[in-house]
Amino acid sequence: MDNLKDYPFYYNEETYKFSNNEEDFVISISPSYGEVKLQVTKCDSKKLLSLLDLKRVEKFEIKTNKKENSSVLLTVINECTHQTIEIDFKPTFKLIFKEQKSYLKKTRTIKDPRSFY
Repeated sequence: MDNLKDYPFYYNEETYKFSNNEEDFVISISPSYGEVKLQVTKCDSKKLLSLLDLKRVEKFEIKTNKKENSSVLLTVINECTHQTIEIDFKPTFKLIFKEQKSYLKKTRTIKDPRSFY
């Protein structure tokens, strides 16, 4: 495998560029590292509207991928929080960030003290 394109998608970084005629989008995804970066700029002025740079994305789910409507759902799970980021690209850009407390149980193994003797 001499070329990066020869590696499976999971090990590559992919960049996607597209527009909805009002905003331009650049999305970079590195699945093996769980990294997703989204940059949104205004088409006419190139003014930066949003920049999202995530390092621990657990799940990248394409919710809708049609000509007139497209959206994704990103999930980030940490020890204390569970975050979801809903992003609509078409017909207009919208980002909804939600965070909940995560109730992951911390398990601790306690050995029977008799096993030490």
